[in-house]
Amino acid sequence: MRTPEQDERHDLTLAVWGHASPLIVRDQSAIKVGVKCSLGCDLAGTEIELRGDTAGKVGQGALGATPWPGTTALYWTELNFAAPSVDGPHSWTVAVPAVSSGPAHDEASVPFSFIAVGPPEHRVTLKIAKKDAGTAIDAVEVRAGVFRAATDLAGLATLDLPPGTYDLNVWKSGYELASTTVEVAGDVQVDLALVPAPVVEEEYWK
Repeated sequence: MRTPEQDERHDLTLAVWGHASPLIVRDQSAIKVGVKCSLGCDLAGTEIELRGDTAGKVGQGALGATPWPGTTALYWTELNFAAPSVDGPHSWTVAVPAVSSGPAHDEASVPFSFIAVGPPEHRVTLKIAKKDAGTAIDAVEVRAGVFRAATDLAGLATLDLPPGTYDLNVWKSGYELASTTVEVAGDVQVDLALVPAPVVEEEYWK
């Protein structure tokens, strides 16, 4: 059975957005945090903590005075922080410590994940054209591990990567998938030709 004191406590909902992935190790970055009370309390000035992999505090801030545009009570702020010094996947937490003065709020938190990578040292330039025709193809999605890009109207896309070996995968609707492996020890240019996907004809009775 809930006590009257428990009934007076308000629930908080947290949201995080706008964080990049991957992050460059030790680089400065930022994340947006929104907090809303179940009863619509004014949360301006409420303390926010950013906690790292080991639950230690790596950043802090306070909610702003104005709710997020289009909402009535989602108070928000942008937290600045330094990316971890160790590359690989990380899971951090944004938390609001418990508040006992005024309207009582229990501690609330939400996790978010990202990948940290070493600093990019080399540029891979991809030129993608239609096989046989040689015409450039724009809006082709390009992926090398956690890095992504898309070709422009000239069929060009660039990826700034740390040294290493990468599987480059490219795709666009209407074309067959294509991939290649590239060793990145310096700036590299890769030319790829995409083959139009065969048109599947429906049976005449359909």
